[in-house]
Amino acid sequence: MSMTGFETTSVTVPSGRRCQDRVNVMEFDDGVVIVVADGAGGIGGGDLAAETVIREVTASASMTRDAEAWCGLLRQIDHRVGVGESTCVVVAVSQRGIVGASVGDSQAWLIADGKLENLTAGQIRKPLLGSGDAVPVGFTHDSRPSLLLVATDGFCNYVRREKLLKEILWIDFAVLVRKLVEMVRLPSGELWDDVGIVACRPRQNLGHLKRYDLD
Repeated sequence: MSMTGFETTSVTVPSGRRCQDRVNVMEFDDGVVIVVADGAGGIGGGDLAAETVIREVTASASMTRDAEAWCGLLRQIDHRVGVGESTCVVVAVSQRGIVGASVGDSQAWLIADGKLENLTAGQIRKPLLGSGDAVPVGFTHDSRPSLLLVATDGFCNYVRREKLLKEILWIDFAVLVRKLVEMVRLPSGELWDDVGIVACRPRQNLGHLKRYDLD
């Protein structure tokens, strides 16, 4: 059982035969580091690029990095991706707040008090990691997160935010990310795109609320 004070849940779901989205969560004594990558389709090697990004961030993850240090790491990784290109959002979450960096259109959302704040609003979407020209953008937030979502564009581009904000606090955390995937599923049962999501919150943060499963 993790003693970081935070709990996470994650999922990746393919829209076709091969999923190009990757996620990972690393636990430290004082918090967690979350990384989400989405390999670019259409140019080949997207899944390999995403795997490289996850591996490189995981190997160098630390709770002591500030936003510029995370940007520096992503600039290094930009030249280490041998095949394909990928987005990346990396977020370190602790009692001190949130710090991270992003490249591409995967996003980090902070949800609190019925509002959604896009921590990655200032990101530069192209070029991606693996191009050799990526421009990472850092971000910080000094509050302890109520609920943090880090996700690829297969979720962020298609979810109805008003529906998300209305329902999210009432979904049991254990099944939250699976329910979020259902929010962007087409009536046919298909997905517009691969989906990768990590949810993070302080432990038992919502224990006082009545919960129900939307199944």
